[in-house]
Amino acid sequence: MKEMKILIPQIKAPMLLLLAIVWFASCKKDEAEGGKAAPTISRVRTISKSYIDNTLTTTIVTYNAQGVATTVTYPNTTPQVVAMDSTTTDGNLQNMYAIIGTNLGSVTTVSFNGVSVYFNKALGSDTTILVGIPKTTPAGPSQSNQLTVETLHGKVNYTFNVLLPPPTVTAVSNYNFTAGSDIILTGIGLASVTEVSLGTSTGKATILAKSDTEMTIKMPSSSLISTTLVFTYPTGKAAPKEVFVNLDQTYKLFTDDYGTGWGGNFWGSGEISAAAAKSGTKSLKLNYSKGNWSANGVANWFPGLASSADYKYLSFYIKGGSQDYTLYFVGDKRTGGYGNSDQSVPVVVPANVWTYFKLPLSTLNLWATGATSNTLGFWIKGPDAQDESFYIDDWVLVK
Repeated sequence: MKEMKILIPQIKAPMLLLLAIVWFASCKKDEAEGGKAAPTISRVRTISKSYIDNTLTTTIVTYNAQGVATTVTYPNTTPQVVAMDSTTTDGNLQNMYAIIGTNLGSVTTVSFNGVSVYFNKALGSDTTILVGIPKTTPAGPSQSNQLTVETLHGKVNYTFNVLLPPPTVTAVSNYNFTAGSDIILTGIGLASVTEVSLGTSTGKATILAKSDTEMTIKMPSSSLISTTLVFTYPTGKAAPKEVFVNLDQTYKLFTDDYGTGWGGNFWGSGEISAAAAKSGTKSLKLNYSKGNWSANGVANWFPGLASSADYKYLSFYIKGGSQDYTLYFVGDKRTGGYGNSDQSVPVVVPANVWTYFKLPLSTLNLWATGATSNTLGFWIKGPDAQDESFYIDDWVLVK
């Protein structure tokens, strides 16, 4: 009887490797696509959040027309990003969240309140999607408050509230105001503001226009010497730290004109000018000739500026020249006098822009010699390159 032979084909190593790669890729594909059923969401967890430490506070002292001080303490409003891991149904703009559920591996779209947001599919799995909420996402109680996830196999909606951020101010058009003057506030979340109050008083500013990044308000008549603002918005109140000075309650050296009893005092030259103004229509133009090392400012020969404990600050705006310069604040009754021997109060003035200064009178020694001050101004070394002009506005003493 003949022996039967069974032929078994030989599979060489390269073929085995190819089959292994195909099998592995197929498994990874199935893993990436996840379950074939419709997706579900069981919860959303916070990964990180912007945390405001309310134990940190800012204390601001304001004064009324009689010079009576009021101390107000505001909570910290500067957020810090901290790690966080908790289930939540509310979310903040620019925070990270994990969407937990099933059949999420084939996700194609994630949206909050109808707006699709970016996510990195590679960072997720069939049970988790990691996603951040962009700052441009619609927020607040007027939205649909829906988180929507779409996959290759269906769609699921989940109730999730995107919270409005607290309105925050990053810049202001003017730190001074008078009754009826406009101030432009720049920041974030300003569109949600429904009311602007003057500190703890009953006074309120009128909102003229607003967007998320800018708001224009009209200031009321007020007996306050200075004030902060308090914003009311749908989920609470916010108190920006900026302090505004009421020019109507200050001692004026120069605003749109010289203050009572004051006039120009120029080693070089100067004039009231309509060419530039921070408030109103005019400012005090101070001219400095090349290489003259001169001082320009204001004078009140009688009765002069008597020492008064009622005033706390000297404030002013300066519009700079063609390049950055350092001016030096001078006064005839300061130890150094009204001239080039006194360089103890430098005022760094950036070129071509208005810059605000608020100097404590306790550091200026305006009455160092014990006599009434008659002249105040600004002295410059040079200027060396060319003739220069500076504009001074809202030059006042603040209680």
